[in-house]
Amino acid sequence: MEDAQTNPILDERSAAMANFLVELGIALHAYGTPTHRIEEALTEVAHKHHLRAQFLVTPTSLQASFGRGRHRVHYLERIDAGEVDLQKLTRLHELLQSAYGGEIDPEAALDQVEKIRSAGPGYSRPVLAIGFSLASASAARVFSGGPAEIGVSAVAGLIVGVLFIYGLQVQRLSRMIVSLVSFVCAVLIGLMANEVEVVRSICIVASLIVLLPGMMLTSAMQELALGHLVSGTARMTGAILTLMQMGLGVALGTRLVDALSSPIAVESPATMPTWTTPVAIIFVALSCTVLYGGRLRDFLTVLPMSYIAYFASRYGQIWLGPEVGAAIGALLLGISANSVSRWLDQPTAIAIIPALLLLVPGSLGFRSLQSLMDQDITTGIAAGFSTFMIAIAIVSGLLVANMLVVSRRLL
Repeated sequence: MEDAQTNPILDERSAAMANFLVELGIALHAYGTPTHRIEEALTEVAHKHHLRAQFLVTPTSLQASFGRGRHRVHYLERIDAGEVDLQKLTRLHELLQSAYGGEIDPEAALDQVEKIRSAGPGYSRPVLAIGFSLASASAARVFSGGPAEIGVSAVAGLIVGVLFIYGLQVQRLSRMIVSLVSFVCAVLIGLMANEVEVVRSICIVASLIVLLPGMMLTSAMQELALGHLVSGTARMTGAILTLMQMGLGVALGTRLVDALSSPIAVESPATMPTWTTPVAIIFVALSCTVLYGGRLRDFLTVLPMSYIAYFASRYGQIWLGPEVGAAIGALLLGISANSVSRWLDQPTAIAIIPALLLLVPGSLGFRSLQSLMDQDITTGIAAGFSTFMIAIAIVSGLLVANMLVVSRRLL
């Protein structure tokens, strides 16, 4: 990257601000900020400091241009998709607000970005693995699983978490980690199904819930709806590819177990009291807060948002159908998240990203792929179409919410 401080086209302060904005954009991208939000936030700060700037952010690159006409300074950075980290995102949000208000020098702000990026994760790997297990167990109950499904999903989710967290550290495994983890998950659940009567489909989806690309699919639809065609198309392709990798791993694992043993076939899970679902949502919210790197006090924001998302979409689905139910859930979630963000002066992502796990159609898309691989073409196509319709409904609800209640935050 060309260092703008060595280019006489920009004065010293403008050059420092340009370097800061580029590094800030890279950091925001790494910790889960949607591309359109990054572009809007960076442009706002640049204009506030009387710096003419244009930004183009995609899932794998960041381009920036400062100045006018022939006197422009260009940046091009190749970046990799990161993981959502709400703690670091909060610190970047505070830094962004300070830069917008002119309360911090660009050089000092650049140093702060480097400190935030170099800081370690908010939670240790064992804690994250437990978060996987807790998310899987609670998701099994949300998917109407019984005690057996909850227990099997907790064990499988823990193994999935350990393999995924540590597998990412091995370069040879990292590119195929999703397929490998899905394969191991299907084999493990199939073996446990030899001894315990469980609905395997519930256990598999619940155990892989954290890895399902429902959030990626929803973000892609949102970017396409806002006219960010490059980012939206790339992210959509990534979501579909991830689903295919998971489907391949599960199909291979399931057929291997079926060929070597005879798992007990169960049509429906044991029933549990209805009050256990709201209790399960508490653990969904807690595990998502940990897995997304949120502070424990953020749990107090995530929990009510999770209840709003789940119950609004559920009753909307009962009364008006799944697509309209998803739109209602997203609408009420967006309004609530924007209102809370205005009140607490924090990024909207803290309130909205964990709760979206209860709305996003990743599990439905995965089941669509499973049906296609089982040669149930009609069911698979119908579920796939429903997946995209629900994703569009969620995006529509969020867009209307942003129109009704503006967050007044840059992120």
